[in-house]
Amino acid sequence: MRFNTMAFVAAISLAAPAFAQTAPATDSAAPKPVKEKKVCRRETTTGSIIGARSTCHTRSEWAAIDAANARSTDDMLSHPNNRAASPR
Repeated sequence: MRFNTMAFVAAISLAAPAFAQTAPATDSAAPKPVKEKKVCRRETTTGSIIGARSTCHTRSEWAAIDAANARSTDDMLSHPNNRAASPR
């Protein structure tokens, strides 16, 4: 039996695109995470002559900060006698 090199090369070249198409596409299948945009706010420093400074967080971080501040304010307003005694 004689091995036909040309037929073998032709068969491989025809089969190669079929194998290339069945390979899993790992990069395009996975969705890219969306990076949140930073939002900056200017905050004044109490007792400072210099003025304000800029603080940057994402929208979800600002929402968590605002919620914590609101809870703290509500707690302080609803229980004014439970505040920690300030040194004089």
